[in-house]
Amino acid sequence: MYKRKVCNFVTQNDENNRALLDSAAAFPAKKDSAAPSKKKISRRKFIKWASATGVAALAGGAVIDAFFIEPHWFKVTYPVFRIPNLPPAWDGVRIAHITDIHVGALSNLDDARDIVNMANALNPDIVVMTGDYVSRAAAITRALVEVIRDLRAKVAKFAVLGNHDYWTNSAAMINLFEETGVKMLTNRSHVLRRKGQPLCFAGVDDLMAGRPDLYRALTGVDKQIPRILLCHNPDFAEMMPKNPRVDMMLCGHTHGGQIKIPLIGPLVLPITHKKYAEGLVQGPRCPVFISRGLGMVKFPVRFNCRPELPLITLRRK
Repeated sequence: MYKRKVCNFVTQNDENNRALLDSAAAFPAKKDSAAPSKKKISRRKFIKWASATGVAALAGGAVIDAFFIEPHWFKVTYPVFRIPNLPPAWDGVRIAHITDIHVGALSNLDDARDIVNMANALNPDIVVMTGDYVSRAAAITRALVEVIRDLRAKVAKFAVLGNHDYWTNSAAMINLFEETGVKMLTNRSHVLRRKGQPLCFAGVDDLMAGRPDLYRALTGVDKQIPRILLCHNPDFAEMMPKNPRVDMMLCGHTHGGQIKIPLIGPLVLPITHKKYAEGLVQGPRCPVFISRGLGMVKFPVRFNCRPELPLITLRRK
């Protein structure tokens, strides 16, 4: 009797279960809205996402570089120039070329001091300076005199003015240099001698704000003496007279453009003849070397255009 009841109970349960299954089949189960859906990302969408992420990363890196790294990441370069009539005594002479410091708005005395220390560490024979030392008249101070006075050279130190020096206070800048031991070459020249052999350094006034006069600068210099000309603006190379001869011209002014876009080049150049952006360029009368300079104007930015301090070596041809 007991066994029969158990069997009847099991049989009845099986029939109930089958009835439940039949009713479930008639009404399909609803999807659980809380359950996470597994969506596959297409290859095209992934590539677009990865490209956008890469572009954003590059743009962010470029901004960091332009504003926080390059402006004060000074680079020493080592150009070598060959001059046909260079006397043997001057073969291998080393010239530190300082230009466009722009103390004032975007550079300060600490920057100028770093530049002077960097130049001194190169142990140059000669230091030449090609203009735009300040951007504000308030930067022409006793402290700046002391910084420039610390420049060291074995033989001599020469300078010319740039347009910003005129736009601030050219008379004050000339007085400043008189106290520093740096000889100002405004339409003037100076002949150095080593073992009795001559080398001439000359300078002309700024093209934009002054009155450059090459004849006056080289008056009285023997035709056989090699001449290195200092000039702030490289556009002067296009209007130099055929005579007197110049063997090499050293310039600044352009900053190399400050911002150079890869495959495009400088965005802005403050010159008429764009070929004189930077580096060694053959002009109509002589080779012209343009330094990218060490400061900034208008914007505190340098991109793909590090500030430059060239240490030039002269060699006989």
